[in-house]
Amino acid sequence: MHSSDSQHLSSASFCLADGLGYALQQNHRSVIRLNLQHFLWRQVFGFHIHPSVHFPPADDTTDTPSHPAIADIAIDIDLTQAPHPGWLPSNITLRYWDVFADVPASLECQYDLVHVRLLVLVLSGEDPTPVIRRLFQFVKPGGYIQWDELDCMNMKIKKVNPSVQAPALEEIRAASYANGRHDWVLDLPRLLNVAGFQDAKLDYYDEGPELVRAFNDQHLMTMEEFASKLMQNGKAEAAASFFQAYSGWIPGVCGRGCIVHPSGSGEKDAVVITGQVPVGVE
Repeated sequence: MHSSDSQHLSSASFCLADGLGYALQQNHRSVIRLNLQHFLWRQVFGFHIHPSVHFPPADDTTDTPSHPAIADIAIDIDLTQAPHPGWLPSNITLRYWDVFADVPASLECQYDLVHVRLLVLVLSGEDPTPVIRRLFQFVKPGGYIQWDELDCMNMKIKKVNPSVQAPALEEIRAASYANGRHDWVLDLPRLLNVAGFQDAKLDYYDEGPELVRAFNDQHLMTMEEFASKLMQNGKAEAAASFFQAYSGWIPGVCGRGCIVHPSGSGEKDAVVITGQVPVGVE
């Protein structure tokens, strides 16, 4: 890589997400990327709900295909990427909610499980504590929170051949780390316990080699979305840094067995944090 290219790429950082609100796109390509990420994580985790989560016994007389005992409510700040309600099972409801807004009184202490996923770009650069306290308000006494997230603190570049040079991927790794911007994710067990949950713990997960390339491509799609969002917000130079990193170098490097990889302890790529609301807490 020429020195001018390296200087150009050095301006790329997810610290630039400050002030963007939702830092990715909301279109058909972003839906594909998000669905792929959910599918890949399901393959890696081997579950939708963490094994440590135990629901109260259901009333068998009410748990039927037409009248399921479990009611799910899917909450997001933007429902334009969700399926039409008519295409969803009868026990699933979509509802708008902003994590920075107060919890509606009708939703307080209503849920056995609050399942949170991929807020790293939403909360990085913010104090996550108020949001965690709001999430606590949703959960019934004895209920759980499950939080699935990326570990960007320990991001690695995986190589089939350690001698392969990958300066562009190193720039992407540094941009994703963003000077520790996302380190709060690994502190979530403590933050959850401070907010009122108990026995919060963090588990690491990693994909097998057959999924490595798929995860890499999904990560690069995220980079592409972020770059285009920067462009839309008038940050053309920073956007060009991301575009150059993945478009100029990635195709050749991937073919040589080298990928950028969100990872954690023991080279794991995702973390699942669980915690429980103590029984008797209102």
